[in-house]
Amino acid sequence: MSDRVVSPAVARGAVASPPPVLSIRDVQRLYRSGDTTVRALDGVSLDIHRGEVVGISGPSGSGKSTLLLIAGLLEPPSAGEVLIDGRRVSYPAADLDRLRTFRRNHIGFIFQKANLIPFLTAVENVALALEIDHVPPRAARAYAGALLASLDLGHRLDNHPSRLSGGEQQRVAVARALANAPSLLLADEPTAALDSVRGRQVLQLFREIARTRQAAVAVVTHDQRALDLFDRTIELSDGRTRDVAMHGTPGAAGTH
Repeated sequence: MSDRVVSPAVARGAVASPPPVLSIRDVQRLYRSGDTTVRALDGVSLDIHRGEVVGISGPSGSGKSTLLLIAGLLEPPSAGEVLIDGRRVSYPAADLDRLRTFRRNHIGFIFQKANLIPFLTAVENVALALEIDHVPPRAARAYAGALLASLDLGHRLDNHPSRLSGGEQQRVAVARALANAPSLLLADEPTAALDSVRGRQVLQLFREIARTRQAAVAVVTHDQRALDLFDRTIELSDGRTRDVAMHGTPGAAGTH
């Protein structure tokens, strides 16, 4: 990880707006499949800012999950660069522990399945994320309880996952992802296992999180009915992106 990138305007003393939470610059991701090279991402560039909820859509195999893995620092790009909160991420990482700590403190992940630990209660599942970061157990539990209460799960703190509905389990997963107050929240098909009503509730929750916590949120989804809940949608096709204006926003879509 390099030091924070400073633009020439800032160096000259000009007032600059905060950098995007996530910046991806001309990223490529290549895989080998036998004798064939598969180009999963082909020159993708995008920015996501604080308070913004961005949907990522596209057909199967278009590169959506690969983009999320690279944005979340779980997989390196073959070319291009990734910046989180203005800091360029260098690969190969010289210090994997430092990279993991950076990822844990800056990025929250939510997946299609909640993946809660079945023998822990809701509050224990969330508190564990804090205890891993060396927060004392009592303080971790208190904060986890407050976080769950803010997501309307205050009455479910001591319930195990088997006693929670699918929507409730996913909200616990959201609370766990928020435990370390990340600036970037990444969700990969978080509503796929939910019905349309509960799925929409989860996506509305992401909007609230973006506004109240000033986080940047990126959501991979196949659900075309949910696109109105995003500030904009980035459509992937054959490893390339296209911005789609939402809510009647003027401006033609551009290819990157």
